[in-house]
Amino acid sequence: MLVFAAMMADLWSGVRKAKHLGLARTSFGLRRTVDKIARYYNMLIALSIVDLMQGTAVWYLDTYYDCNIPLFPFVTLLGAIGLVFIEIKSIYENANKNSQAKINDTLALTHSVLADKGNINEIIKDFLEYLKGKKEVKNESK
Repeated sequence: MLVFAAMMADLWSGVRKAKHLGLARTSFGLRRTVDKIARYYNMLIALSIVDLMQGTAVWYLDTYYDCNIPLFPFVTLLGAIGLVFIEIKSIYENANKNSQAKINDTLALTHSVLADKGNINEIIKDFLEYLKGKKEVKNESK
């Protein structure tokens, strides 16, 4: 369940990033999330089968040889921890993309100011549009 919660947090951060950047939220990203859920849970099922085999061996040793080994799904736990760390990294990367978008907006403003370097009215207009939070700053030169 915690792996699923981490995937939903990653989906949420991706949707927030798209909304922040003014991008359309399409079914493509949601399909990628559904595909990721299927791949992750296929892997977790395979790891659970390995743990089931390990648990059977531990039960057999405990029942017939009095060997007390703890019965715990170690392999599945390690796989789940790895998947959660992957999702945390993905969330962190989404946050960095937001910062990169802000840098790109600033570079676009700089470009438009340099393009209008002789016209102070256009430069002021570009700054005001940037401060209002418009996504696109004029990039064409006069």
